[in-house]
Amino acid sequence: MTRFNQIKTILGSSPQYEATQLNFGEHDSFVQHQADTPGTLLRIRPYKENNGIADGAGVLQSVHDVTTNFRGKNMSDHHSFEVWFDEGKIKFYMHAATEAAADKFRRRVGNNYANSEVFPVEEGYAFPVIDADEYVAGAWLEMEKIPYYPIRHHNSEGFETDPYGEITSEMLSLDESTVVTQVIFRPAKQSWTDGDRFKHNSVDELAHALRQGTSVGWLNPRTRPPTEKDKQAAKTIEQQRGQQAFHVNIRVLAASSEQDEAEARARGVAGMFRKYYNAITEQGLNDNPVWHRRESKRATRLRQFVQRMCDREWIDRHMIMTVDELAGVAHIPNSEIETPKIDWRYTQRGDRLPADGSRYAADESPDDSPADGKAPGVPNETAVSFEEPTREQEGFDGA
Repeated sequence: MTRFNQIKTILGSSPQYEATQLNFGEHDSFVQHQADTPGTLLRIRPYKENNGIADGAGVLQSVHDVTTNFRGKNMSDHHSFEVWFDEGKIKFYMHAATEAAADKFRRRVGNNYANSEVFPVEEGYAFPVIDADEYVAGAWLEMEKIPYYPIRHHNSEGFETDPYGEITSEMLSLDESTVVTQVIFRPAKQSWTDGDRFKHNSVDELAHALRQGTSVGWLNPRTRPPTEKDKQAAKTIEQQRGQQAFHVNIRVLAASSEQDEAEARARGVAGMFRKYYNAITEQGLNDNPVWHRRESKRATRLRQFVQRMCDREWIDRHMIMTVDELAGVAHIPNSEIETPKIDWRYTQRGDRLPADGSRYAADESPDDSPADGKAPGVPNETAVSFEEPTREQEGFDGA
């Protein structure tokens, strides 16, 4: 290939879903042990009869605790809500940064989602196992516009059906495959809509600008009067002021022994987040594959991406969602969705922990713990845990 063609190939390359096998050296698989993972992982087995997204908003409101230092810098912990397709089932998890937060999550989820089962996972795995012979693909999401423009949620445009119905359906895969969606969230300060320190670029300024019309034309610039849609958008944006909100990361991961399957699941699940597009504000979520044109660098990026997901690492993507927006992308579904293989709870016993304070592994619950008391899924002796994660940005850099 000539030098010109090489440059043309580089410039013409664009991020794409290309699943890659990850090299674990002498080890057969990657595994993250719960005992070696900071924070507390909670497993949730939802009872079908609940209010879905509305109940999710209630949970998020109750855990919006902003912590700042003496300079007013946001020092709040970040937590995660996760959906796993693992071992042939769709399961729901929350990861809390501290035991105190875990206790609050457990109680709030138990109160808001009556009869659902919530329990800490202290044995087994803190993340699905990925074998060396599996192909891995992933993506992270970002907003199309600045976060003052809200995405679609249950109190703005609403949903005909719960978006989780299509997201979880797209997650279904071969029983030995793994698909994970992860939503990291961190409370935002109440001043998130105020703009800079001089109150410039605030929601009020943006709403005012939309009502003044739009400048069009280049050689002969003129102001186009505001449309009815502009006025609607301005009103919607103004309603963001004073709303509780969270800084957010959204990631999608798929692993399978079949390359096409890993690529299809990562692409399909990430693409389903387009359902949150708000036609009034024209705000949506774009998916960005973890990719590089060179296989070795692509494998390195995917390895870093997997580690970030295991560590529940938060990266500032300037992505902020109000409680209502976040509830749409991080909630426990109800009987409205018809996806098979969801790990529902069918009894009405409640969410209380056993009196003896027992803890359970990631793939068992108080209802299905083995008779011999041993946790299932004993870790592979040849499994490896990654060391310190690299802090470079995820995704494609054009190199």
